Amino acid sequence: MIRRATDVLGALERALTVIAAIALFAIMALVVADVFMRYVLNSPFSFTYDLIGLYLLAAVFFLTLSDTLRVHAHVGVDILLTRFPTAGRRLSEIVTALTGLFVFGLISKVGFERALENYEQHDVLAGAIAWPTWISAALVPFGCGVLVLRLALQLVGNLLSLVSGRDLFPLPPVNETGEAHSFE
Repeated sequence: MIRRATDVLGALERALTVIAAIALFAIMALVVADVFMRYVLNSPFSFTYDLIGLYLLAAVFFLTLSDTLRVHAHVGVDILLTRFPTAGRRLSEIVTALTGLFVFGLISKVGFERALENYEQHDVLAGAIAWPTWISAALVPFGCGVLVLRLALQLVGNLLSLVSGRDLFPLPPVNETGEAHSFE
Protein backbone atom coordinates (compact mmCIF):
# COMPACT_ATOMS: atom_id res chain seq x y z
CA MET A 1 0.00 0.00 0.00
CA ILE A 2 2.81 2.43 0.90
CA ARG A 3 4.63 1.54 -2.30
CA ARG A 4 1.54 2.18 -4.45
CA ALA A 5 0.83 5.51 -2.74
CA THR A 6 4.48 6.51 -3.21
CA ASP A 7 4.31 5.68 -6.92
CA VAL A 8 1.04 7.55 -7.52
CA LEU A 9 2.14 10.61 -5.57
CA GLY A 10 5.55 10.55 -7.25
CA ALA A 11 3.91 10.54 -10.69
CA LEU A 12 1.79 13.55 -9.72
CA GLU A 13 4.83 15.38 -8.34
CA ARG A 14 6.86 14.73 -11.49
CA ALA A 15 3.96 15.97 -13.67
CA LEU A 16 3.74 19.16 -11.61
CA THR A 17 7.49 19.64 -11.93
CA VAL A 18 7.18 19.37 -15.71
CA ILE A 19 4.48 22.06 -15.62
CA ALA A 20 6.75 24.21 -13.45
CA ALA A 21 9.63 23.70 -15.91
CA ILE A 22 7.37 24.84 -18.75
CA ALA A 23 6.43 27.90 -16.68
CA LEU A 24 10.14 28.62 -16.09
CA PHE A 25 10.82 28.33 -19.82
CA ALA A 26 7.88 30.68 -20.48
CA ILE A 27 9.39 33.20 -18.05
CA MET A 28 12.69 33.09 -19.91
CA ALA A 29 11.04 33.37 -23.32
CA LEU A 30 8.81 36.26 -22.23
CA VAL A 31 11.72 38.18 -20.71
CA VAL A 32 13.83 37.74 -23.85
CA ALA A 33 10.92 38.75 -26.11
CA ASP A 34 10.07 41.72 -23.90
CA VAL A 35 13.66 42.94 -23.86
CA PHE A 36 13.81 42.62 -27.65
CA MET A 37 10.51 44.47 -28.05
CA ARG A 38 11.59 47.18 -25.59
CA TYR A 39 15.10 47.91 -26.82
CA VAL A 40 14.95 46.98 -30.50
CA LEU A 41 11.40 47.91 -31.52
CA ASN A 42 10.68 50.41 -28.72
CA SER A 43 7.35 48.66 -28.06
CA PRO A 44 7.48 46.55 -24.88
CA PHE A 45 4.76 44.12 -23.90
CA SER A 46 2.38 45.56 -21.33
CA PHE A 47 1.52 42.21 -19.76
CA THR A 48 4.88 40.55 -19.11
CA TYR A 49 5.53 41.76 -15.57
CA ASP A 50 2.04 40.91 -14.33
CA LEU A 51 1.90 37.51 -16.05
CA ILE A 52 5.29 36.46 -14.71
CA GLY A 53 4.83 37.91 -11.22
CA LEU A 54 1.27 36.75 -10.69
CA TYR A 55 1.13 33.31 -12.30
CA LEU A 56 4.38 31.91 -13.60
CA LEU A 57 6.63 32.49 -10.57
CA ALA A 58 3.95 31.13 -8.26
CA ALA A 59 3.66 28.04 -10.46
CA VAL A 60 7.43 27.48 -10.50
CA PHE A 61 7.65 27.72 -6.72
CA PHE A 62 4.52 25.99 -5.44
CA LEU A 63 4.29 23.21 -8.01
CA THR A 64 7.81 21.99 -7.17
CA LEU A 65 7.59 22.00 -3.36
CA SER A 66 6.57 18.37 -2.94
CA ASP A 67 8.81 16.92 -5.65
CA THR A 68 11.77 18.74 -4.12
CA LEU A 69 11.03 17.04 -0.79
CA ARG A 70 10.62 13.68 -2.56
CA VAL A 71 14.15 13.88 -3.98
CA HIS A 72 15.56 15.30 -0.71
CA ALA A 73 16.66 18.56 -2.33
CA HIS A 74 15.36 20.91 0.38
CA VAL A 75 17.94 22.33 2.75
CA GLY A 76 18.49 19.86 5.54
CA VAL A 77 20.52 20.02 8.72
CA ASP A 78 21.84 16.51 9.23
CA ILE A 79 24.83 17.27 11.42
CA LEU A 80 23.64 14.92 14.19
CA LEU A 81 21.81 12.36 12.07
CA THR A 82 25.01 10.48 11.25
CA ARG A 83 25.28 9.61 14.96
CA PHE A 84 21.64 8.49 15.31
CA PRO A 85 20.65 4.85 15.06
CA THR A 86 18.00 4.02 12.46
CA ALA A 87 15.22 4.32 15.04
CA GLY A 88 16.46 7.79 16.00
CA ARG A 89 16.51 8.86 12.37
CA ARG A 90 12.96 7.53 11.96
CA LEU A 91 11.83 9.50 15.02
CA SER A 92 13.49 12.61 13.59
CA GLU A 93 11.62 12.10 10.31
CA ILE A 94 8.35 11.61 12.20
CA VAL A 95 8.80 14.86 14.16
CA THR A 96 9.73 16.68 10.95
CA ALA A 97 6.68 15.31 9.12
CA LEU A 98 4.35 16.23 11.98
CA THR A 99 5.73 19.77 12.11
CA GLY A 100 5.51 20.13 8.34
CA LEU A 101 1.97 18.73 8.30
CA PHE A 102 0.86 21.33 10.83
CA VAL A 103 2.53 24.28 9.09
CA PHE A 104 1.70 23.38 5.49
CA GLY A 105 -1.77 22.16 6.42
CA LEU A 106 -2.43 25.59 7.90
CA ILE A 107 -0.97 27.32 4.82
CA SER A 108 -3.18 25.13 2.60
CA LYS A 109 -6.31 25.96 4.60
CA VAL A 110 -5.70 29.71 4.69
CA GLY A 111 -4.58 29.73 1.05
CA PHE A 112 -7.71 27.89 -0.04
CA GLU A 113 -9.91 30.35 1.84
CA ARG A 114 -8.09 33.27 0.20
CA ALA A 115 -8.33 31.77 -3.30
CA LEU A 116 -12.03 31.07 -2.79
CA GLU A 117 -12.63 34.61 -1.56
CA ASN A 118 -10.75 36.03 -4.56
CA TYR A 119 -12.84 33.87 -6.88
CA GLU A 120 -16.16 34.77 -5.27
CA GLN A 121 -15.35 38.49 -5.32
CA HIS A 122 -14.07 38.36 -8.92
CA ASP A 123 -10.84 39.95 -7.68
CA VAL A 124 -8.54 41.12 -10.50
CA LEU A 125 -5.16 42.80 -10.71
CA ALA A 126 -5.43 46.45 -11.71
CA GLY A 127 -3.34 47.02 -14.80
CA ALA A 128 -3.29 46.81 -18.57
CA ILE A 129 -4.99 43.41 -18.35
CA ALA A 130 -7.46 42.53 -15.57
CA TRP A 131 -5.75 39.29 -14.48
CA PRO A 132 -7.90 37.24 -12.08
CA THR A 133 -6.01 36.79 -8.80
CA TRP A 134 -7.74 33.59 -7.70
CA ILE A 135 -5.65 31.49 -10.11
CA SER A 136 -2.34 32.48 -8.54
CA ALA A 137 -3.88 32.32 -5.07
CA ALA A 138 -5.07 28.76 -5.82
CA LEU A 139 -1.51 27.67 -6.62
CA VAL A 140 -0.60 28.13 -2.94
CA PRO A 141 -3.04 25.62 -1.41
CA PHE A 142 -2.65 23.28 -4.36
CA GLY A 143 1.15 23.10 -4.14
CA CYS A 144 1.12 23.02 -0.34
CA GLY A 145 -1.67 20.42 -0.41
CA VAL A 146 0.46 18.07 -2.51
CA LEU A 147 3.30 18.68 -0.05
CA VAL A 148 0.91 17.78 2.80
CA LEU A 149 0.19 14.48 1.01
CA ARG A 150 3.95 13.82 0.73
CA LEU A 151 4.47 14.63 4.42
CA ALA A 152 1.55 12.40 5.43
CA LEU A 153 3.00 9.56 3.36
CA GLN A 154 6.40 10.06 4.98
CA LEU A 155 4.81 10.13 8.42
CA VAL A 156 2.87 6.90 7.86
CA GLY A 157 5.83 5.20 6.16
CA ASN A 158 8.25 6.10 8.92
CA LEU A 159 5.77 5.17 11.67
CA LEU A 160 5.15 1.76 10.09
CA SER A 161 8.88 1.24 9.61
CA LEU A 162 9.61 2.20 13.21
CA VAL A 163 6.87 -0.01 14.67
CA SER A 164 7.60 -3.03 12.48
CA GLY A 165 11.39 -2.73 12.67
CA ARG A 166 11.53 -3.22 8.88
CA ASP A 167 12.65 -0.72 6.27
CA LEU A 168 9.22 -0.12 4.69
CA PHE A 169 9.94 3.50 3.76
CA PRO A 170 13.35 4.86 2.74
CA LEU A 171 15.18 7.28 4.97
CA PRO A 172 16.75 10.35 3.34
CA PRO A 173 20.43 10.00 2.53
CA VAL A 174 22.89 11.32 5.09
CA ASN A 175 26.32 12.57 4.14
CA GLU A 176 28.77 10.65 6.30
CA THR A 177 31.72 12.97 5.61
CA GLY A 178 30.18 16.13 7.00
CA GLU A 179 30.66 17.93 3.68
CA ALA A 180 27.93 19.65 1.73
CA HIS A 181 25.84 17.51 -0.62
CA SER A 182 26.46 18.02 -4.30
CA PHE A 183 23.56 17.81 -6.74
CA GLU A 184 25.68 17.55 -9.89
